[in-house]
Amino acid sequence: MIISHRGVSFDLPENSLPAFNAAWEYGVDGIEGDFHLTKDGVIVCIHDEDTKRVCNQKLIIKDSTLEELKQLNLSYKDSKNSKVKIPTLAEVLKVLPSNKKIYIEIKCGVEIIKPLIKELSRFKIDSDQAVIISFDEKIIKEFKLEVPNYKAYWLYSYELDCNINNILNVMNDIKADGLSSDNKNSKTLIDRIIDAGFEYHSWTIDDIDIANKLISWRVQSITTNNPDQIRNEQ
Repeated sequence: MIISHRGVSFDLPENSLPAFNAAWEYGVDGIEGDFHLTKDGVIVCIHDEDTKRVCNQKLIIKDSTLEELKQLNLSYKDSKNSKVKIPTLAEVLKVLPSNKKIYIEIKCGVEIIKPLIKELSRFKIDSDQAVIISFDEKIIKEFKLEVPNYKAYWLYSYELDCNINNILNVMNDIKADGLSSDNKNSKTLIDRIIDAGFEYHSWTIDDIDIANKLISWRVQSITTNNPDQIRNEQ
């Protein structure tokens, strides 16, 4: 599967509705987005804990209401006239085709889990479409306790001297369904994870040769900033 990282973020503002809609036009299998909870309990799609990098004005997400955040425009490259807004999870789910997936990366704490489950239910997004991903073990563990039928992948930044037994112990403890990692070189890690009965997914891969190598190593999805090239050159 090819997953578009924050939408088509090479050409459009990351984590925006135009970027996600462009990804569907490229024929990707799914999108990946980053999500925080606002002061008034709305889930919004943005990577950082504040808006400075993507809006050129700084509001802290957890201390701001949706109305305040919607006053800002997403900037992109040198554009000063963008009218693109930070989308809510609800707005992203509205444009999710019924046969496509969304990888929901949680960037805040466990307080987002119950509102997230409510939104998935409201939009009738079933366990075949939505996957939760997080670097935070607590997020994965709590989410799986609440809705064990949905998949959740633990995000892991690869280290050359990583202890694979420790990784497997953590995955078993938090009930993760799979590991998602930036590992590009260790086939052993991938084999051990898959042979233990877990899924293995890769991020963020923009080189076609590396993508093809990982696919030959049984990786089940590739998250990329360049979905058009990765898909067309496979």
